[in-house]
Amino acid sequence: MVTTAQAKAKYDQLVDRYEDIFFYVADVGKDLVALADPAPGVRVLDVGAGRGAVARAALAKGCAVTAIDASPLMMRRLAEEHPEISASEGDLYRMEFADGSFDLVTAGFVLQVLDDPLAALTEFRRVLAPGGTVALSLERQSVGRLAWFQDLSVEFFAPGGAAEPKAAQPGPMTFDQLDALLVEAGFVDLTRETVELPKPLDGPDDLLAWMMPRGLAEMIAALPPERGAEFRRRFLEGARRMHDDGGIVLEFAATLHRAYYR
Repeated sequence: MVTTAQAKAKYDQLVDRYEDIFFYVADVGKDLVALADPAPGVRVLDVGAGRGAVARAALAKGCAVTAIDASPLMMRRLAEEHPEISASEGDLYRMEFADGSFDLVTAGFVLQVLDDPLAALTEFRRVLAPGGTVALSLERQSVGRLAWFQDLSVEFFAPGGAAEPKAAQPGPMTFDQLDALLVEAGFVDLTRETVELPKPLDGPDDLLAWMMPRGLAEMIAALPPERGAEFRRRFLEGARRMHDDGGIVLEFAATLHRAYYR
């Protein structure tokens, strides 16, 4: 979970590379808007818009699009590239819009990182007009064939390393949990779809390069230099075994959720 300040700092730094690093957001953004199926002219609010994957897809449908995000740089860039979109920095828990201002509220990969997703969904419902739609995407996290990387991360980065039992931590949000939150927030007629976007990588060095800007670089930098070098060596060994045993494929998947405010 991240605070608004942490999100702002993180995503301001990624403004030029966001959709290169998170390769799946553009395709899933189009899928999410297709599920919501807004008619031209529908008033859309895209919350946590980032570089505009969902907002752009809604704009292509002829919608009147408003976008907010904690990152002012993301919103400044989106407004420069797509002046038809009303893009601004905003707090999704206390949005500066009147009740019933929108016909569709979207949020791509947002709910899973919030400290209070129910409060956010309640605010989404407030700004929706009766009969309005909410459409959300949720990353489906699975260790899969990267179990070796999880074990290596525990050994090098967990307090006490592998010798110390891991404390019980709440897992990532599941699609059932998100549906339950939608119901609790007052939404009805839920629909859910799954999308899968596997990404093959050419080899061990490519896997390391893919993971470094996703937090691994900072984790390695916090280690003593010799320990950091040892982690890199062990990582590449594990990635090489994965490559030799069927290739390196990132098994990304997401669920799309649609519901209504009656």
